[in-house]
Amino acid sequence: MIGKDGESAMPERNEDARGKKIVFVSNCLLNANNKVQEFARYPGMFFEIVSTLNKYGVGIQQMPCPETLYMGNQRWGHARNLYDNVGFRRFCRQLAAQTVDYVENYDTVGYKSLAFLVCDGSPTCGYNISSYYANGGGHPAEPIRSFVERPGVYMEELVREAEARGVRLPPVYGLPMDDRNRTNEQIIQDFDVFISELLSK
Repeated sequence: MIGKDGESAMPERNEDARGKKIVFVSNCLLNANNKVQEFARYPGMFFEIVSTLNKYGVGIQQMPCPETLYMGNQRWGHARNLYDNVGFRRFCRQLAAQTVDYVENYDTVGYKSLAFLVCDGSPTCGYNISSYYANGGGHPAEPIRSFVERPGVYMEELVREAEARGVRLPPVYGLPMDDRNRTNEQIIQDFDVFISELLSK
C-alpha cells in the first residue's frame, strides 16, 4: 500500500475481541504441581480463578515460580527467612524485571493491568503475610511455622523493581491459600467481589 507521500504505509490493523484487561497470577494457582508437597488444594489448577476472570473478560498473565526455578520440585518447605538472602533476592529481581516489563508493555499499548493475584502465606509470593520458621537453620526438622505481616521475597523485589523504574503497579490481592479454615469456595467468593468492584471503578 502506498501512502499520500509516496512511501509505503502499513494497513490499518483490524480490531478484534480482546478486552485489553489482564490480571497477573502466581504460578501455582494455574499449576499446583509447583507447590511444595502437602500444600496443593487442587490437582491441576485453581480453575475457579480462571472461570471467574473469564466471566469478566479478563486475561491471565502467569508469573514464574521463583522457588521451583531456584530449588526444584523436590525442595523442602521453606519460609521467608530461609529465602531472605542475597543470592535468592538477586534471582527474584531478574524474574521481577520481566514481570514489570509486561506491565510496562501493556501500559504502552493502552491495556489495563488490573491486579496481581498472589498466594498469601507464601514465603515468596505472599503479600499481606508470608511464612516464617522460628527454628530455621541446621538440619531439617519439623518447622515451627508462623506468619509475619510482610510480603514474600519475590513480591518485595517486584515492588522495588517497579518503583525503581517508575512503573505503577496495580492493586495486589492475596488469596488466603494457607488458611486451612477457609474453603476454596469461600476464597473464590471473596475474590469475585474484589474483581467485580475493581472493574466497576
